[in-house]
Amino acid sequence: MNLEEIREKIDTLDRELTPLLVKRMEITKEVAAYKQQHDLPIYHPKREQEVLKKVSGLCGEEYRHAVTAIYQCIMDESKGVQEEWLARFAENADDTQTK
Repeated sequence: MNLEEIREKIDTLDRELTPLLVKRMEITKEVAAYKQQHDLPIYHPKREQEVLKKVSGLCGEEYRHAVTAIYQCIMDESKGVQEEWLARFAENADDTQTK
């Protein structure tokens, strides 16, 4: 197998992973709405540790560190999305109250 063929395998996986990551971020908006409605903080350290423990158990030792790091990044980005959406909720509430 040559490098181009190997890269095509990676490209194929990227085409599968990207829609799943987008779907995960979309669900993050639902999490933000729930947290806003129930006055919950964005950062929930216990939940993050649960997720990291779960995903580290889904892979072999060889990739555990990499998978955990990737998921930490995903969760950090998810918190950013939640912050953006909570700010939008607040702006929309302010706009509604001033009209």
